[in-house]
Amino acid sequence: MDFDVSIIGAGPGGIFSAYELVNKNPKLKVAVFETGHPLEKRKCPIDGDKIKSCIKCKTCSIMSGFGGAGAFSDGKYNITNDFGGTLFEYIGKEHALELMRYVDEINLNHGGKGTKLYSTAGTDFKKVCIQNDLHLLDASVRHLGTDVNYIVLKNLYNELKDKVKFFFESPVKSIKVLEKGFEVVCDEKSYTCKKCIVSVGRSGSKWVEQICRELDIPTKSNRVDIGVRVELPAEVFSSITDELYESKIVYCTQKYNDYVRTFCMNPKGAVVNENTNGIFKSCYTANPKTRKYLKNRGIY
Repeated sequence: MDFDVSIIGAGPGGIFSAYELVNKNPKLKVAVFETGHPLEKRKCPIDGDKIKSCIKCKTCSIMSGFGGAGAFSDGKYNITNDFGGTLFEYIGKEHALELMRYVDEINLNHGGKGTKLYSTAGTDFKKVCIQNDLHLLDASVRHLGTDVNYIVLKNLYNELKDKVKFFFESPVKSIKVLEKGFEVVCDEKSYTCKKCIVSVGRSGSKWVEQICRELDIPTKSNRVDIGVRVELPAEVFSSITDELYESKIVYCTQKYNDYVRTFCMNPKGAVVNENTNGIFKSCYTANPKTRKYLKNRGIY
């Protein structure tokens, strides 16, 4: 076998999988295969001057590469079971929260110290929501910010690069099941491994659907959330964002009993575009103090 474990995708799932494996068993031979570029080479050609819109690069540096789609985001990490996934359904609510706090500790130890942890616990805003037929979801939110988020990812990579074999710009075409293990097939070469972790994120959703069909792995469709971006002067929401930074507020409509909620608040943020499987949308806001930083990196 070429490797003990092959990990497909170098987003948060792939990064922390590799981190755990090599820290708990340094003797393991671990490989990470990533469609995109290393962190320092992730650069979007849109400059707002000569190139003003997406030119459909072979690999989108906003969406792919070390750090995944969130590498140049606002760096918000939510610690809660109320939204953001259903991990607790498999491992229990308390254990899920323990793992989230553990990830938070890793981020702090790799450059995130000094960043603020916001919390809905004890906030008077919860009472205001109830009085207006709204429900504030419980959460703690670690706000790293775009610049610190980049530093954390860079430090994680520097720690892993000598312990893990990274294959960047190496899209995986298929996965074959062997008698004892798996074969990861890339464009020019194939690699064998005892175990295979698939963590391709949103940009790899169509690909993993195909892989599941080929390997006869059952899948199910999740819900689709439809959102509307609303831009307001920061002062309008400052009473909320100053205390909670981001809040998930749920409202049940009276006519159809549909549930709607706020999502991804970003005071004084900037907006960048993403391309997911040919679908373009504007998102991944970044705090204004990092706009110059992002411009230097060709992201904003």
